[in-house]
Amino acid sequence: MMKKSIHRFAAAAMALLMTGAATANNWKDVDYVGDGLTGHKLDIYTPDDGQPTHKVVVLIYGSAWFSNNSKVDAFKSYGQQLLDAGFAVVSINHRASTEAKFPAQIQDVKAAIRYVRGNASKYGLDTSFIGITGYSSGGHLSSLAGTTNGVKTRKFGKVKVDIEGQLGQYTKESSAVDAVVDWFGPIDMSRMERCETYKDASSPEAVIIGGPSAENPDMVRAMNPMSYIDKKDPMFLVIHGDTDPVVPYCQSEFFSKALKDAGRLDNFITVPNGNHGPVTFNNETFQSMVNFFQRQAGMEETKLPQPSALNIRNQEYPRVLQDGRVEFRVKAPTAQKVQIDLGKLYDMKKGADGLWTCTTEPQSEGFHYYFLVVDGVKVADPASESFYGCSMMTSGIEIPYPADKADRYQLKADVKHGEVSRVRYQSKVNGKWKNIYVYTPAGYATSGKHYPVLYLQHGGGEDERGWSNQGLTDVILDNLIAEGKAEPMIVAMMDGNSQDFAAELLTDGIPLVESRYRTLNTADSRALAGLSMGGIQTLNTSIMHPELFRYIGVFSSGWFKNPQPFMANSSGEPYYAKLKERADYYNKQFRVFYLTMGGQEDIAYENCKAMRERFDQMGIKHSYYETPGGHTWPVWRESLYFFAQKLFK
Repeated sequence: MMKKSIHRFAAAAMALLMTGAATANNWKDVDYVGDGLTGHKLDIYTPDDGQPTHKVVVLIYGSAWFSNNSKVDAFKSYGQQLLDAGFAVVSINHRASTEAKFPAQIQDVKAAIRYVRGNASKYGLDTSFIGITGYSSGGHLSSLAGTTNGVKTRKFGKVKVDIEGQLGQYTKESSAVDAVVDWFGPIDMSRMERCETYKDASSPEAVIIGGPSAENPDMVRAMNPMSYIDKKDPMFLVIHGDTDPVVPYCQSEFFSKALKDAGRLDNFITVPNGNHGPVTFNNETFQSMVNFFQRQAGMEETKLPQPSALNIRNQEYPRVLQDGRVEFRVKAPTAQKVQIDLGKLYDMKKGADGLWTCTTEPQSEGFHYYFLVVDGVKVADPASESFYGCSMMTSGIEIPYPADKADRYQLKADVKHGEVSRVRYQSKVNGKWKNIYVYTPAGYATSGKHYPVLYLQHGGGEDERGWSNQGLTDVILDNLIAEGKAEPMIVAMMDGNSQDFAAELLTDGIPLVESRYRTLNTADSRALAGLSMGGIQTLNTSIMHPELFRYIGVFSSGWFKNPQPFMANSSGEPYYAKLKERADYYNKQFRVFYLTMGGQEDIAYENCKAMRERFDQMGIKHSYYETPGGHTWPVWRESLYFFAQKLFK
């Protein structure tokens, strides 16, 4: 049987999922019966989307029927997801089992639904569709509301039960619902299979029916949603975790089978290792709930906003909308001004609760840096993972890739994975202790083989962590190698923040890698590539030492059209001179000379364009790839994706 602790358990679970609600219209503590009872109050929320009416979903909380005032918890569990999907949300209270016995609770539910229909125009509700959902004991009441559509009274043995009731002034309205989502609700009270005996008069089931289940079999049958199932019922979606310690998983198995036999089951979702709330409540099950209601309502299915993949633990914000916009929420009650710096500055709006909110313009796919700007001070968002970029620790956000690209950058269970190791060393060039990150492909530890090496450099304001963390180098290479599109290789990622990068690469980097790893130590087995600043370092080093590398990659980079004071030989003239003098030699040395750019919005676009024109004039062979995205990591990930496929073949 459900333990009395279920109320505390459910409340704790819901606290983990609180997301708040940003809506233009909401009505709190509406008395749907008119008697002033706390258990007869409901809250109404409507989406802020400019539409005059919205189809409806009713929410019922879980409490083992002990609470008469937990409607806020029900909304905080998944009400925002339903709002985001375009539904009006009605979260209702019902009388507690300690103040009124069954069927009072189902009569309350039906009275609330009748109230919604009777006041549809007042609140902008489209009652051509009313769905209902609840968790735990709220799942029971939601299911009972669905299986008792059109049922006024029903007799079980000697017990006649008034299911509909006559509460409130809208008794002529229908209490029917059009679709039901049952989240781990108790369905058959005679088969709860818990340690307490059925004679336990303090169990939740006994309290609500007024006595032990074993002594009240007719009332137990009257309370069970399964007792009313027929082929006229609405469609059901049932969701349950298979390790639920409160409501046995078998309850949903029984219920789903009975619904399926009647042709009323849309789907039964089992959540592996799902608890009574935690784990079972997740983005995938929320998405399933929303899409089920949308299908039943004849609406277009949409994708819910998703927490960024880089959010820390269970942080809900920032979250990414279907069109690539990003929603932010920041708790800063004493701040005077809060902004989000994500490509541009967005002013946030402060609510009465001290929460600042904003929604950005659509962002391009992949990884982006962002900052919080609090009263003029840039800081990393504590809700997100931090990354070294822009010469400081910043926050990062991932915008999902479209289907045709997502496969490139996803971790896959059926792909063998390589490893990224950090190696500390003391530079022989400047004596500093530094790090180099080294990717070794799957099977390196046991293969005994020797591998070619790609030396891969980050850009300005970043360090040796960039390609591994922001760039997803290991994921990209793992997937390409598994598909046979790239040769197995080692990738070495050094810190390029040096006054003489070439000296460090030749004196520290290459000797370290070739002494510690099984490498093929010839020019035919070495590649050098870099982005932005790392691209210029690649150009300078490869042209001064063409005998060391056969494969050159320059991403979002190029010598400056006009000399810059912060960089020696920034215009590249000494290097152009060498290329012009020995064009045929360089063409033979470099099997691949690959340039990429993030479209005209890339800050290095004009420099690269001018450089390519000079190459053409000199007869320097090169290939060029351009993709929209600017001077950003999504462009550089794609650059690596295509460059890696050209290497060592």
